[in-house]
Amino acid sequence: MKPIIHSSSIKLLNRQPGLVHAFSPRNYEREDGITGELNFAAGGQSMRLHMQWLLRSIGINKDEVFLVRQVHGDKIFELKDASSCAQGAAVPADAIITRLAGMPIGILTADCIPVVVYDSRLRVAGVIHAGRKGTAQKIVSKTIQAMQKLYGCHPQDILAGMGPGIGVCCYEVSADCIEPFKKYYPGWAGFVKPLPSGKFMLDLFSANVEDAQMAGIEPEKISQIGVCTSCQVEHFFSYRREGTTGRTLTVAMLIPG
Repeated sequence: MKPIIHSSSIKLLNRQPGLVHAFSPRNYEREDGITGELNFAAGGQSMRLHMQWLLRSIGINKDEVFLVRQVHGDKIFELKDASSCAQGAAVPADAIITRLAGMPIGILTADCIPVVVYDSRLRVAGVIHAGRKGTAQKIVSKTIQAMQKLYGCHPQDILAGMGPGIGVCCYEVSADCIEPFKKYYPGWAGFVKPLPSGKFMLDLFSANVEDAQMAGIEPEKISQIGVCTSCQVEHFFSYRREGTTGRTLTVAMLIPG
């Protein structure tokens, strides 16, 4: 029975005819009304089937999404051709960039910020897993720099869309987690709120906006979906709220032609 999947997307990116993208929801619904979880953390045949369902729901006639082995770092993988796809699971990286049309690329999150970047002039796309550690290492700006170096992209041509992730309302961290932000982010005080306990509330969305702007992306070309995964655990997976749980799949693909 054909499942019904209500994925999320960024309006700013939806206006780009050369790109298709989506953030998967927690659940799918069958035509008979029965619901189930879209599980992209389990692997195996179930994960492949759920990938196919998601891809078909956004008009992509492919069976799989190219993924890397995410390690909460700042490494960027360039997907050059289809022959690279077999090695994806063995590649330690937290961002993928490509100019290969017709090849879905993706990252998995459960509170970390998923970011889709797109250069419409040179037709280059990227997906970024921006968790606390990756954000502290400025993975968004490093991805933009890689797009400049490898493809000649200009930051003013790049759009960035941030999908569902944990909000400042729910993300409490210890003092040592804030130190890298103090070092690398001039505006760190604007997205860090101290608590009487000595801990802090960290706004990963605002940190990544600052990182994107420091890389040269214009403010009006940065958009957020504005959804906290921990607050809306009925719609998205949240590791902070649930512990062991599933994953949201963020997918992007350059449309051939």
